[in-house]
Amino acid sequence: MTSAAGRQTGAGDRGREPDQGPVAERDPQSLDPAELDRICLHNLLSACADMIYFKDRDSRFLRVSDSAAAFTGVDPAEMIGKTVRDYFTSEHAAAAFETERMIMRTGRAVNDVEEPHLRPHTDQDETLSASKQPLRDFDGRIIGTFGISRDITARKIAERQLMRRTAELDQVSRELTTLIESSPDLMTRYDRDLRCTYANPVATELTGVGLEDMLGHTARERGYSPEFLRSWEETLRQVLATGQGLEREFSVAIKGEPRYLHTRFVPEVDEDGAVLSILAVSRDLTERRRIEEALEEQAVRDPLTGLANRTLLMSRIGQAIELGAAEHGRLAVLFLDLDRFKLVNDSLGHAAGDELLVAVADRLRLAVRRGDLVARFGGDEFVVLCEDVQGYAEAAAIAERIIDCLLLPFPCAGQAMHVRASIGIALADGPATTVDALLRDADAAMYQAKAGGAVSGGYRFFEPATHERAVQRMNLEQDLRRAVEQDEFVLVYQPIVDLSVGQVVGAEALIRWRHPDRGLLAPAEFLEVAEETHLIVPIGRWVLEEACRQLAAWNAACRADPGCDPEADMLTLAINLSNRQLSHDPDLVTALTDILSRHEVPPGQICLEVTETAVHEASLAARSALAAFSAAGIMIALDDYGTGYSSLGHLRDIPVDALKIDRTFVDGLTRDRGDEAIVVAVTTLAHALGMHVIAEGVATSEQHGRLRELGCDFAQGHLFAKPLSAEKFGELLSGELGTGVGLGAGVGAGVGA
Repeated sequence: MTSAAGRQTGAGDRGREPDQGPVAERDPQSLDPAELDRICLHNLLSACADMIYFKDRDSRFLRVSDSAAAFTGVDPAEMIGKTVRDYFTSEHAAAAFETERMIMRTGRAVNDVEEPHLRPHTDQDETLSASKQPLRDFDGRIIGTFGISRDITARKIAERQLMRRTAELDQVSRELTTLIESSPDLMTRYDRDLRCTYANPVATELTGVGLEDMLGHTARERGYSPEFLRSWEETLRQVLATGQGLEREFSVAIKGEPRYLHTRFVPEVDEDGAVLSILAVSRDLTERRRIEEALEEQAVRDPLTGLANRTLLMSRIGQAIELGAAEHGRLAVLFLDLDRFKLVNDSLGHAAGDELLVAVADRLRLAVRRGDLVARFGGDEFVVLCEDVQGYAEAAAIAERIIDCLLLPFPCAGQAMHVRASIGIALADGPATTVDALLRDADAAMYQAKAGGAVSGGYRFFEPATHERAVQRMNLEQDLRRAVEQDEFVLVYQPIVDLSVGQVVGAEALIRWRHPDRGLLAPAEFLEVAEETHLIVPIGRWVLEEACRQLAAWNAACRADPGCDPEADMLTLAINLSNRQLSHDPDLVTALTDILSRHEVPPGQICLEVTETAVHEASLAARSALAAFSAAGIMIALDDYGTGYSSLGHLRDIPVDALKIDRTFVDGLTRDRGDEAIVVAVTTLAHALGMHVIAEGVATSEQHGRLRELGCDFAQGHLFAKPLSAEKFGELLSGELGTGVGLGAGVGAGVGA
């Protein structure tokens, strides 16, 4: 070991020439011990995978293995005489020097010291494990150090990765444990014998069974119902047999209360796919199920009265028909409507109306038979479904009990309120009966009962003729809507005569409907439907427009006639208004004033006719409209006076310019002393209040003469002329004007007779 070069040169190549043959084998036992030592050292330094190095007392390299030189990236000979400072970081070099001085000072070895981050100018991850010993001569003196280092970088990386993965798994395990322990879901595990091997806190809390009583036991040992146990165990066995997860819903009594559980069964398998256990995750759906049931109940119940609503009613009728209850008239539907209920809402308010509906519902429940279904159909309408009735007699008896139960007054808003009802009854007539047909027929019969006007309520059974009338009415309504859209109406005009001079002073314009199939229809054939459907509002607007347009044309004709005095000979035209027009057309006043302005018709030429009944039932808005018309200079006439409520208060509360005597009194004028007395009274009252009197329906000269004797101002009727077209009435005017006709009281142009 005297030459660095000799120590680093391969021993097998020494003394060989390139062209020499194979070297003769040598017996190691024949070698000089020193030479053998050199051979062993050379092979150790050349072939060892671990890094071997020898250093002097100044920590300079004396000998290094090929692997150590390869780690530093230089030849082995180049490292002789160098230190770790020449190849490694200063931190590592300082630590190595300190360790080697300690070894040389104490003579104690250092084993398995980890040395990370060795080489400078690189961030490459590397770690060596080094063991160092004192280097002694043959006399035992320490002349340096020697060591063996092993590259454990890959192991350290793997260890760190393993530690990181282990930490992650520990974190996941902790989180999973926290999740399971704090989960609101009930979690249990079962082995192949269906014994519980795990239960989270919710499982013990929900079931009220301690953990020690759950683990190792089956569900059968906890006393559940046979139905639940059968379904539960069948599901567990199916998962064990198939290895497939399942989901089931269970109804089970826990601590004496019904519970609904949605459970997911998850098989836990070994590496061969065999099911070892089953994890059951159960969610308590009890509260949600209760909410759903409550919502389902609300969906078929009227929120105000708690009765069945229309949806439930129709469903029950359909079920009854499917089950054969419609055979032989054993199924009856009673359609009930409270009479004049709107007056309660209008007078006492909707809260009082609701209170009354609730009270009526309570009485209806008591009045019907056990098993009958009482439903609120809508508004103040109720329906009673009666199954297994004994024909008309028993259905009538039920209706009478309902009527009787409503006779006693209801406490409502601190008052005693009397309520009566109209009832329509329809009996099923066979399996072909439909839900809609039964309800339709009962509804139609109810309207017939209401039209009967019984004092204490009444009922009617459905008759086929009722349905036919309802169909006709529906068709009429559809035709009437089309008529409004397609402008199928026309006005005719009946002259009004001044009885004092016998001259025409105005006209009543009457509406007619040019029906495409039925011809010209009088108002009596369609006005009722127009009122009920509110079509009277657009129809009334059309009458206003057309009547004022025609009046403007007559005014223009008068001004163009040299013999006509526009001031003295102007016609007065009034427009009949219904209560529904006054109450449901909020822009009526503005609309009429705009029409008058557009056609340049003076307001004084218009007289609006309203009936006594309309005035009696008029809302505050309607009365305000009449006042506005009067303030604008438009006259107001009270039509059919004496046939309605005949309240003198009406003559005080609304601005009335004229009273019209109904044709019924005029017809009996010369034959009935009572009718004559009424005519006398109305005429006297009107004149006393500064009003004009107009008699309608004058048909004979006797009536005409007697009206003149009694002081009636104006008259109209077939005696003078039937209703004329606008053209014919214009011709009449051209012959009459210019004869000194005075100011007339006016007659109505509108939707009247």
